[in-house]
Amino acid sequence: MSTARPLRLKRQEVARLDSQSADFDPYVKVWVDNSVSHLDGVYDYLVPERLSEEVRVGVRIGVPFAGRDVEALVIDRSDKSDITNLKFISSVISSQVVATPTLIGLIGQISKRWICHPYDLVRSAIPVRVASVDKAFTSRSEPISTSSKRTKSTTYLQLPPHEESLKKLAEFALKESTKGAVLVVLPEERELSEMIELLDGKAIVLSSSLSRTERYANYLQAINSPNAIVVGTRNAIFATPLELRTLIIYRENSQSHFEPRHPGWNVRDIALIRGEKELLNLYFVGYSPSLATAKLLESGEIKFIGKKTRLKVQTYTPHNSELLPERIFTPIRNALKSGPVLFLVPKKGYASALMCQKCKNLATCSCGGKLSRRSQSAPPECVHCANTFPTWICQWCSQDKLILLGRGAIRHGEEIGRAFPGYSIVNSDADRVVQEITEPKSLVIATSGMAPRFHDGYSAVVLLEGQSFFSYADLRGQERSRESFFEAASKVKDGGEILLSIDPSHPIIAALSTWNPAHMYKRELIELDSIGLPPFSRAATLDVGINEASTIVEGLKKALLELRIPKSTKVLGPSVRGDDVARILLTSSLADFAQLTVFLSEYVKYRAVTKKDPIQLRIDPYSLS
Repeated sequence: MSTARPLRLKRQEVARLDSQSADFDPYVKVWVDNSVSHLDGVYDYLVPERLSEEVRVGVRIGVPFAGRDVEALVIDRSDKSDITNLKFISSVISSQVVATPTLIGLIGQISKRWICHPYDLVRSAIPVRVASVDKAFTSRSEPISTSSKRTKSTTYLQLPPHEESLKKLAEFALKESTKGAVLVVLPEERELSEMIELLDGKAIVLSSSLSRTERYANYLQAINSPNAIVVGTRNAIFATPLELRTLIIYRENSQSHFEPRHPGWNVRDIALIRGEKELLNLYFVGYSPSLATAKLLESGEIKFIGKKTRLKVQTYTPHNSELLPERIFTPIRNALKSGPVLFLVPKKGYASALMCQKCKNLATCSCGGKLSRRSQSAPPECVHCANTFPTWICQWCSQDKLILLGRGAIRHGEEIGRAFPGYSIVNSDADRVVQEITEPKSLVIATSGMAPRFHDGYSAVVLLEGQSFFSYADLRGQERSRESFFEAASKVKDGGEILLSIDPSHPIIAALSTWNPAHMYKRELIELDSIGLPPFSRAATLDVGINEASTIVEGLKKALLELRIPKSTKVLGPSVRGDDVARILLTSSLADFAQLTVFLSEYVKYRAVTKKDPIQLRIDPYSLS
């Protein structure tokens, strides 16, 4: 006969029911991490007496919301509230202040401009909490007093040729640190690594490449250390060091300065907002400004500082799609006698596209992607899904012979190596970055922004396929190529030559000869002003389902007729972006865009409330196409 098992009491935790609010400032206003776009407002809660000492502006807390406990950020604490029957906050996640008043104000302003939930920006601005760091870190008990007299300025510093740009930048940051804290934002990790080395341990680093523990510890150190030099990549633009006086943005027109995920903010615009609001000395440092910055330079809102220089520039007109024009061989041979030569090429890889030799159709994958080739011996590979085709057969004519289209950097290296035998070939691109070369007898083939350093400078810089660089369809193609040419040309040694394979009437020739990008961007600004495109207007893109794109366009045009959106608004599209996605482009004048933003914000919330398919909204995106 079996015996009954003894009863076991099960332990069950019951949520604490707070009843006594704090004696001092019992009300807090918070942003709640609810991940719902139309619930992006500020919410009021009560502070229980048991947590009163830990709850401060800028700390993370737990609050009850929609039947569950979620994270929130305290943005204000006061002794009154207009709302009754408030709930108590449930916990203090961390007593560390992670959001300064400056950051809270910045996020509030940016969330309205880019139409997003404040927590979309909190996640970019503040690293994920690490409990062990919280326990070990001791923050300052008293804030540093700030001087009442502050000045602000906005300057574009053009980097000179023949000098190491990041070395000059590091020296400038150290000099500015004597006035107060310095924040430096760079676009690429490789540039950040070099900058850290040049600052020799004097910088606090904020980068996604760090471990969670390092990033969180560095963030707390940055917002609590006086006169710090803080360096980092894109998200570091939100850092608020104590007594920040100088903000430096390196290569502000780089695509890496644009957040690719929602809400799509960019470093340059946030820097301009911070410079104005926080009275900072703001410096944009680069070789050639973006068109948005160039417009501000022309209007006098930004001061331009550059060194007057003249470079030796020779042009060689290409004929019949030849890689190296006939007359360019002699100056390259002469240059190789005294050092390495740098070749800037437009594309990486070997062949960017393949074509059937018989029927002349492009070789494509079943997913729709074009086939390319990484090297001469590599099989064709899809640029979308990376499937390889060792035994490729044309789907149209069943032949297996391919023609290579679009030279890549590796193929350039092979052809240039055959033209100049006896020299080592160095390829540097996004897949294989070479930081520095030491062999003088070298032919260096690099893509945009990937040219290695040579301690004495290159004997010559050859800019190949110039027309290909300036033939991109998007609006930023010109400014992107312009900076690529200036950056590559800056690596020539004093007295070296710049050799361009381009039409001799192109304005880039005068711009490089005088080291003055205004020769090009003034013409571009006039053209954009005449057709009302950015930077003389602001833009928003809506990526929607292709089945409802036409309906949304009709609704926007109706809103325009009824003056619910500004009269200066242009509704363009829809254009097909994929099998099931279409893009609608909206532009409006600079003065009216805030009104359009309000309309779009309400429209996004309406779609969320009515449970319609979400749309992908971008304000001032990097590319309109």
